[in-house]
Amino acid sequence: MKLRLLLAWLLVLVSVLAACGRHADEGGGGTPAPTAKETETRATEAKAEETAADQAPEPSPLDEAIRSVLVDRKEVSISFWTGTGAANFPVLEEMVRAFQQQYPNIKVDFSNQGPLAELTDKLTQNIVAKSTPTLSNLDASTFPEYIASGAIVDLLPYYEHPEIGLAGKATDPFSYYIDEVKSFSPQGTMYGFPTNKKTADVLVYNKTYFDAKGWEPPATWDDVVRYAKAIKEETGKPGFSFDNAYGDAPFALLSRQWGSPYIRDDGAIDIDNEAGRAALKFYRENMDLGYFTMPALLPSAGGKYSSNGFVKEETYMFVGAAAGIQFAIPNPESGHSSFEIGVAPVPQKDPGNPVYYSKGENYAIFSNSTEEERVAAWLLIAFLTDPGQNVNWLIRTGNLPISQAMLDEPEYRNFLDAEADNTPEYYRAAAVKAVLSVDKLTFNKAIPKSAALAEAVGQMWEAVMIGGGDPDKLLSETAAKLQ
Repeated sequence: MKLRLLLAWLLVLVSVLAACGRHADEGGGGTPAPTAKETETRATEAKAEETAADQAPEPSPLDEAIRSVLVDRKEVSISFWTGTGAANFPVLEEMVRAFQQQYPNIKVDFSNQGPLAELTDKLTQNIVAKSTPTLSNLDASTFPEYIASGAIVDLLPYYEHPEIGLAGKATDPFSYYIDEVKSFSPQGTMYGFPTNKKTADVLVYNKTYFDAKGWEPPATWDDVVRYAKAIKEETGKPGFSFDNAYGDAPFALLSRQWGSPYIRDDGAIDIDNEAGRAALKFYRENMDLGYFTMPALLPSAGGKYSSNGFVKEETYMFVGAAAGIQFAIPNPESGHSSFEIGVAPVPQKDPGNPVYYSKGENYAIFSNSTEEERVAAWLLIAFLTDPGQNVNWLIRTGNLPISQAMLDEPEYRNFLDAEADNTPEYYRAAAVKAVLSVDKLTFNKAIPKSAALAEAVGQMWEAVMIGGGDPDKLLSETAAKLQ
């Protein structure tokens, strides 16, 4: 720094002497020699410039990695694991191939690791072995554990970066998706990013049957009970079922609608309360009356999904994920009756205080990676979030648009606005519109015990509804296990 400052002073001195020389040569004409004050000002400016240069921040490792990947075009190889179903995996493969065409210096080893539970098991095993992929999608309940173990990296610097970030841009996801991933960790961090695999529960009903009765889709649980009672009396079949593929989904939704915190703001589990008991007994009492059922109790042995029984008219209403609507369409070639289906938002306990929850996964970048690999993985995330790239995915899968920019794509708008034609594509659009019609989705708070909570509550729900166990006793025992 002293050497550069000395050079700056010498430059000032040289300019002064040169001016003086010109003045002498020209006999006093031309440009006058600088005054002492001007000389001092120039010296001060030179010193300020030198100080500013010394104080300029050095490029961060992230900035250097961005330059390496985007400017120098350094070849980078990353691995991307997913738990996408076999039917939808080819669509995601197309998107990954398009990404590599745009970024030919980034090579992506893309693989499907089976259902989400299998994917998570493999990821956990590979964390121990330090052989994780660069990028993967995770269930929300997995994030607290991975964050605590240092297995994944904070994505906020990438999300907010002026060159490669998405914050505040047209493709920035809806606020409730960003709020969810920011809630996984302390304020000022963001360890996940929303995937294009988002959905939410909807009510699916036999529209042909409802129209014949002059019924509107039920808006409240009282409406559901009233319809289910009439269906039972007329057909001898339970009128309503609730999917339990997501473990604690039925109890989590109902108990919160009845007023339970479920998980308090401080992260404490709070399920054994009057609201939780009331919600549990509500469903059980209607099971006892034959108005409600569970997928596993349907004659078709639907396991955890109601659609198998719904298409065979073993029940006439059910709550399940919007992205699974195609499985609820009857197929006369398979011996089903031909009927039209309807889709509506999930019924509420109190329409004045509605409760709706989103479902789906979020991306994570693993710590076992270089800075260049993390930049490449983030660029892939951003590409998979691009509205134009997602049109085919959204139409084919029935997943929800995660940003307004996706929703505004002309081809996607045409998909949503298509007239009823009793095709899978139309019903996927109907399910998406049912979710979009609600004011705002919220999310399940993720805590270190989220996975254990979902498993324990799912087991409790089945023990009460299928096994016939005592609701009060089982709820108290489940809460005690989670303390």
